[in-house]
Amino acid sequence: MSGGGWNVVRCGACSTCHGHRGTGRICPHCGQKLQSDAEIVISVATASELRIEVALANTPEELRDNLRARLQTNQKLIQQDEPISFQGLAQVLLSATDEKGVLTAQGLQPALDRNGDSIDANDLIDMAESQGMLVRLSVDCWQLLE
Repeated sequence: MSGGGWNVVRCGACSTCHGHRGTGRICPHCGQKLQSDAEIVISVATASELRIEVALANTPEELRDNLRARLQTNQKLIQQDEPISFQGLAQVLLSATDEKGVLTAQGLQPALDRNGDSIDANDLIDMAESQGMLVRLSVDCWQLLE
């Protein structure tokens, strides 16, 4: 599908699914080049549908029905005292990256402290990495994707 739609694409190397218009060129999870005939799990029309379908495609089959119900009603999957919005997360990460867009936990913690956020830098990095906003370059070194 091209144009206004989105595809959930499965990487042949790591079997992880991600969303993309078309099939993409590299897997955002493992960094491997995607083959031209990469498996398209499902095509959807909107970004909100894409969010749900990517999460479901990466979830064990026996948990999918419960997860689908929670995602469609937009329930919180994890309770947290001080939530950081998706937009806020991107701004915090961006403020802590160097000129090449590289992020470290040591560089992120001062940015969190300045904002008054009580979340640990490693926890935030784990959250951002699971949401596909960061890709690990090496030990304690990530590249901001968004």
